[in-house]
Amino acid sequence: MAHWPKTISGNIFTIALAAIVVPMLVWFLLTLPALFQVGLGAVALGCVALYLWRRKLESARERNWAGEFSFGDVVRRVREDEALEVAAR
Repeated sequence: MAHWPKTISGNIFTIALAAIVVPMLVWFLLTLPALFQVGLGAVALGCVALYLWRRKLESARERNWAGEFSFGDVVRRVREDEALEVAAR
């Protein structure tokens, strides 16, 4: 995950770097052959589709796990047993 600088000079440097690098990157990509650009676009769309599919799959798995046995249940049960042992003494 990207992190944003905490100082004003760091913010200015980041914005200036982006202002220099982004146009150079766009210029470089425009100088590439059209077939290569189409290929890069297809790869980018494939990555976005894969990301969205994975998010959909993960949310479906989480919905299916709702109410199932979890590690939290084990911890809760162990703490209840420990509390009963202390109360029985």
